[in-house]
Amino acid sequence: MRWVFNSTPLIYLSKAGVSWIFEELEGEKLIPEAVYREVVVKGRERGDVDAFIVSSLIENNVIRVVKADVREALRGVREIQDGEKEVIEVALRYNAIAILDDSIARQVGEALGARVHGTLYLIFLMVKSGKLGRKDARVVVERMMAQGFRLSSEVYSEFLRLLGL
Repeated sequence: MRWVFNSTPLIYLSKAGVSWIFEELEGEKLIPEAVYREVVVKGRERGDVDAFIVSSLIENNVIRVVKADVREALRGVREIQDGEKEVIEVALRYNAIAILDDSIARQVGEALGARVHGTLYLIFLMVKSGKLGRKDARVVVERMMAQGFRLSSEVYSEFLRLLGL
């Protein structure tokens, strides 16, 4: 199994103190160059702690940076950012699961045949595997939201319901 991550899961799982999730996921973990530039290069310039955490994951071969030549069908999509386009491209090329939180980017990815999920899916996987308790998962999401992770009240309520909380 392969995974490809957009900026949001990298940033907010790191900020919430659970970057270990990337190490626990089975299979190869990838990020495209645009995501690397956004999270690590620009993040280091700003002094963002998450940039150094993600950089360490790359240096320790937990996550690999890959080149993405975005196909024509994606280049013309103005509603999503370059990093999201590259994530979709890498997901299609490597048959990877794309972790994207932007709803339009997810719809575009699905329309092109990519398998897509959001950051909360990774948290659910950790709960399901017994590596994270249900109440701890709630705390992680609350920490992410306190750091700026956007989540509608409906999605948050559904998340809690699925956790049985």
